[in-house]
Order: sequence, then structure tokens, then C-alpha cells
Amino acid sequence: MITTNVSSFDPETLNHIFNFILRGVNEEDREDVKQDSIVQILTAIHKGDIKKDISTFSHTVIKRSVVDYYRKKKRKITQFSTTVNFCDGTDEEGSMANYYSVQVNDYGFKLADVKVDYLSNRNRFTKQEQRIINFMLFTEEGMDMKPTEIAHYLDIHKSHACRAVKKLRELYKTEIDK
Repeated sequence: MITTNVSSFDPETLNHIFNFILRGVNEEDREDVKQDSIVQILTAIHKGDIKKDISTFSHTVIKRSVVDYYRKKKRKITQFSTTVNFCDGTDEEGSMANYYSVQVNDYGFKLADVKVDYLSNRNRFTKQEQRIINFMLFTEEGMDMKPTEIAHYLDIHKSHACRAVKKLRELYKTEIDK
């Protein structure tokens, strides 16, 4: 599915990707994410930024659009994950019947929780890392920027941004596991 120009591009060809990626997105937010994604894809086609496969490129753009949309809106991201395992041996009770084992994982991401976890563990971060995280979590413009962009904006080396985000992820992960 390689499209060379904007006029021959049909957004309907992306429906299977939209259906797959947007299954965990709130119904009222789907159209906004779709529109943002299509605009980004059309812009890339117009500029000639797509080098190989438009399907893979579109998949990446749509995933990033979902994250950007929720980050900008400070809303909750819900990811639903289901694991299904087929077992053809004996179960715990000794039965020889075939059965399926289903496990559903429901993860939520709340910005307020991340802020609280960060504030209660601020002493784990260096001064430069604190500046980056503070800007990212507590300013409107920081919500829309990547950590490396924030580092450049604050005139801090990008390695501090990478370490700060890594520590924040580890901190949030350990707080969830408690």
C-alpha cells in the first residue's frame, strides 16, 4: 500500500489500523485522534517523508497521536489487554478436558498519580532532573514536549532528560506494584 501523492490517498485504507489501535480509546475521542492522524499522514505524504511502507508509517503515527492527544488533554489512558492460553492437558482438578485460560489486565494511567508519586520522592532526582520533570508535569507547554525538547528549552543536556524520565517510570512502576 504505497501512496505517492495526497490526491490518491484514501483514508478508508487505514480503517483496519484505526480499529486495532483505537480499541482502547474513549468513543468520543476517536474522531479527534483519527483526524489528527490523517492530517499528520497527509502532511508526511506531501513532504515525501515516507520512505518505505505507508502502512507501518501510519501505524506509528496513529499510536503516537493517541499518546499525544491524551497527554495534551491530561486525560486517562486505558489499555485493555487480554491473554488467552489454550491448555490441552489436565487442569488443576485432574480433568483431561481441553480448556482456555483467560487473564484480563486493565491498566490505567493518571497524571495526578504520577505527580503525587514524583512529589513524594522528589529527593531521588538531581536538580537538573527536577527542573525537567517539573516543567514536564506542571506546565502547559511542557505537556506537549518530548523530554529532549524540554532539555533543549531549559538549556540542560539531554542525558539528564533521559535519566529523569527513566527514574520517573521506575518510580511510577514501583508505586503501582505496592
